[in-house]
Amino acid sequence: MTSDKRSVFVYLVLGFAMLVWGLSFLAIKDVISHVPIFTLLFLRFAVATILLGSIGGVMRTLAVPWRDLAVLAGLAILSPIGYFIFETYGVANTQPSHVSVIIAAIPTVVFLIALAKRQEHATWRKGAGLVTTYVGIFLLVVSGLHEPGVSLLGDVLVFGAVMCAAVRTVLIKDVLRRITPLQLTFYQFLFSLVIFGPLAATDSWSWVATITAMQVSEILFLGVLCSAGAFLAMHYALTHLSATQVAATASFIPVITLFAAVLIMGTKLSLLKGLGVTAAVAGVLLVQIGNVKPQEIMLEEG
Repeated sequence: MTSDKRSVFVYLVLGFAMLVWGLSFLAIKDVISHVPIFTLLFLRFAVATILLGSIGGVMRTLAVPWRDLAVLAGLAILSPIGYFIFETYGVANTQPSHVSVIIAAIPTVVFLIALAKRQEHATWRKGAGLVTTYVGIFLLVVSGLHEPGVSLLGDVLVFGAVMCAAVRTVLIKDVLRRITPLQLTFYQFLFSLVIFGPLAATDSWSWVATITAMQVSEILFLGVLCSAGAFLAMHYALTHLSATQVAATASFIPVITLFAAVLIMGTKLSLLKGLGVTAAVAGVLLVQIGNVKPQEIMLEEG
């Protein structure tokens, strides 16, 4: 595959991940109205683990050194365990459009961590981007304070997911120099089952009698596409692009979620909410534009 064709393919794969993640918040919102949260997380990641394990087993590519397994177990505490606990409880307590905008702020937190580690340099443009992003999030939060299904607690919980994802993003690049995207994606979900399995066992099973075909399809959507497919796509993209380039595409997630929420769920788009989403997306792009160093563009494939 030529360089240009590979670049197009990488961005198409990444676009797929952003699309399904943008829609995932709506599916989560519907499923958790019937299925307990820990049960949903266990089912979602069990589906992803079985699918990726089957692919890896056929390809015989799942063997990983013990040292790397320990690292992957540690990363799994941040994500999917910490990230999805915060995210799912956040979705349960606020609107999907709020969740997606706050999640899109992950690149700005990554930048702040890199700045603290002196891996990035502060500029007026990046500073303006940070301020614009958080003004946008503030406007979004304020716009929903009196809307049904929105709470400040839910928005704050989503910030917990942002912190987990940002720290993991800083740590993950070195891991992908030694293992493949499939190995990373498979083991992160496998290790999460060690936690979510016992937690799901404490949930009530009364939902089994009332679950609908739509909710079953949404669980499969979350497991197959949003977990196995999208995370594999993101990890693959990270082997060809810098973390900064990959993170920048997260700006499209809140736009996808907002349009889907308006069209599918009938969410009202107020002027304040529209301004909040626009400001947050613009701020993230300001932080990311021109933020890629030439030597960061490719990772060594492991």
